[in-house]
Parts: sequence; structure tokens; C-alpha cells
Amino acid sequence: MDYAITIAQGSLAGAMTWDECGDLANNVYLSLAVEKGSWFHNPDFGLRRRERMKNTEQNAALIRHDYLEALQWLLDTGKAKEVRVNVRRDRAIDLGRLLIDVEVRQTNDRAVAFTFFQEVA
Repeated sequence: MDYAITIAQGSLAGAMTWDECGDLANNVYLSLAVEKGSWFHNPDFGLRRRERMKNTEQNAALIRHDYLEALQWLLDTGKAKEVRVNVRRDRAIDLGRLLIDVEVRQTNDRAVAFTFFQEVA
């Protein structure tokens, strides 16, 4: 049995609970919280960490690609049937961060969604 990880809204800070996890939330969380190259079993697992980047359309697209790459294994293994990542630049309110929405649709059509911010310059 997998135990659920609760994630603080707007960040990748997580904590294990004793509740049973019946969806892909743990898989999505770990895919985004583990730095690519740091997991001994599979160096390709995880999210690529980049130095703080400027808030440009090109960098937002690059960060979106990084998130899709980190979650691709869910599609490859058949655990998920769709992965969507939306990166929004909110230049009117906060120039220093991007809003990232991640939604993974499981094979049973249940959606697992996360929303958080990534700092940019």
C-alpha cells in the first residue's frame, strides 16, 4: 500500500501521511520534486533544475518542456493517458515567477492536478 503525500499549494513542499494513496499523486509529486540525475536507480528520473532564468516566452516554453519530460514515464508505462502542463507568465502581478499548472489524467479518467510557482528573474 502506498501512503499519500500532501503537497502545500503553490510549492513542491510535501509531507507523507498515513492515508492510503489511490491515485498517481505520489508519482507526479516525486517526478517533479526529485532533481533529475540524483536518483541512483534511474538518473533520467526527475525534473531538470535550471538556474534562475529570465521571464521570457522562450524560457517559459523550455520550463514547460522540462515538466513534460519529467512526467513522460507515466505515459510510457501506461499509468497515465494524458499529461498537460500549462506555464503562465503573469507579468502584470509578479514578474519574478511563473504559474505552473500540471494535470495528469489516469487511465480511469481521474485527474490529478497540481498548481505551483517557479521563480524566474
